[in-house]
Amino acid sequence: MFIPLRLAALSVVISLVSLGLKVTAWRVSHSAALYSDALESLVNVFAAVMVMVALKAAAKPADSEHPYGHAKAELLSAVAEGGMILFAAVLILERAASTIFVPHLPSAPVLGLGLNAAGGLVNALWALALGRSGVTRKFPALAADQAHLVADAITTVGIIAGLSIAVLADLPVIDPLIAMAVAAQIAFMGGRTVLRALSALLDRAPPAEMVDRIHRLVATHAAGAIEAHDMRIREAGQSRFLEFHLVVPGTMTVAESHTICDRIEGALKREMAGVIITIHVEPDHKAKNEGILVK
Repeated sequence: MFIPLRLAALSVVISLVSLGLKVTAWRVSHSAALYSDALESLVNVFAAVMVMVALKAAAKPADSEHPYGHAKAELLSAVAEGGMILFAAVLILERAASTIFVPHLPSAPVLGLGLNAAGGLVNALWALALGRSGVTRKFPALAADQAHLVADAITTVGIIAGLSIAVLADLPVIDPLIAMAVAAQIAFMGGRTVLRALSALLDRAPPAEMVDRIHRLVATHAAGAIEAHDMRIREAGQSRFLEFHLVVPGTMTVAESHTICDRIEGALKREMAGVIITIHVEPDHKAKNEGILVK
């Protein structure tokens, strides 16, 4: 089992531990705010399972039915995760609305808040561990999982602070109001997750810094060519696909032009592991005097 899949499996276990603590906190306190936090942790469990499934699917090699591989499985899991977050927001809002007119202070507040804090701490520590592992820079599904855990931990801090004020000031209405605020916050997070994943599924252009780096590498290693134009780059999970037209002198042999292509591909693959490159070689009368002009 490769390392990202092991981390995803550990995320499932840790999410279950956090869920157990937060459900217990809600059960002993009967708090709408702690119910909202427990429900968000339930989403964390489903999300962690989906990340594990998505990573396993994305790791499959390309085949006759999927010649570009299965990397977009990670993005599909992110869409599903965002949808679950939005559904959880609706359930939390419904619960808060049903209690706002008959609010009550949490039962056993010290125990409930203590258990909830323990669940939040578990998530925070695991999010920190995922960040330090470095895998979140290469695997969008794990990056989304880490971001969700961080948001969950921040939400927990806000809930504990708000409920502490409610108990100390004897203001029970704060409990359902906090739950509503949590619903709004995770609804925003769920919507953002869905939109980002859909944008990537629709082959959004990569960051400008990456495009500039590719342009510099091609210009540096294309000596002997005239220009490179019609460059297109797309990302799918941890995979990148790059294609462009390379204009060479009309008198250049196929072998000579192929040597230039090999040199460019080698430089790009050293800088961007796993990139899949397609170069279409054209004679000089196809030059457009645009794109990457080779000096």
